[in-house]
Amino acid sequence: MNICFDFIISPTEKPAIKAFSLTVLENLSKEYPEIKQELKTVIEDRWDYETAAFHSRAKKILKNL
Repeated sequence: MNICFDFIISPTEKPAIKAFSLTVLENLSKEYPEIKQELKTVIEDRWDYETAAFHSRAKKILKNL
């Protein structure tokens, strides 16, 4: 879980890895609902700096949170 968060906040990580990390964290949030707020915060903080792939995946995840 921590590694996925680290991938998302890393400015040098590849977009595909960030998008996949978002999906992994979304799936984990079903088992660990306490991470939902942290995931939402990280998405919002990174929004202005990320690619279209990140935006696409993040929008879907935010709807489900």
